[in-house]
Amino acid sequence: MDALLLDLDETLYPRGRGVLERMDARIESWLCERHGASTEEAPRLRVELWREHGTTLRGLMRLHAIDPAEYFAHVHGVELGDLIGPDPSLRVLLAGIARPKWIFTNAPRSHAARVLDLLGVADLFDGVIAIEDLAYAPKPEPAAYRAAVARAGFDPRACCFVDDTHANAVGAARFGMHAVWVSHGRAPEGDCTGVEIIESLAGLADLLR
Repeated sequence: MDALLLDLDETLYPRGRGVLERMDARIESWLCERHGASTEEAPRLRVELWREHGTTLRGLMRLHAIDPAEYFAHVHGVELGDLIGPDPSLRVLLAGIARPKWIFTNAPRSHAARVLDLLGVADLFDGVIAIEDLAYAPKPEPAAYRAAVARAGFDPRACCFVDDTHANAVGAARFGMHAVWVSHGRAPEGDCTGVEIIESLAGLADLLR
């Protein structure tokens, strides 16, 4: 395999750190402050838009033509240093993988840059493919994988894709990538055809060997 495409949140670091939960809370506060939702309605609306459109942002863009930059500034303009920090073992793992490595995330570029800096591994990646690069079409939509490999310049058959979301790994396998799901101890959420399963990112080195 010529290249490695890695998801960001809860793939590079373990689940349960609270990063996504903090982002969800910020999305709900945006829905209340900018969209007029009540505190009771906001959680339901966030999930409803996510399920129907792939991300809450995409639903808001489609239905209400919101400015994604304004949304990102609110949702991702929060402290994360209390939740994640430098990870020497992650750095050793990534440094030992001698092939191009790209982040491929449904989050914005600003969030990816901050998380990579906090983890202390930003310099080990050749690039970041963020939601802005996908025309806001998120994984696991086929358009997201097409946009990612076009931006990185790799044949999907020569790419190893790693994600903690089962549906994203399945989508990558169907697109023709070598797909790996980081299970974090969870059971598969359906068909795993073409998907390798590892318990945590630490298992990636052995898998690639």
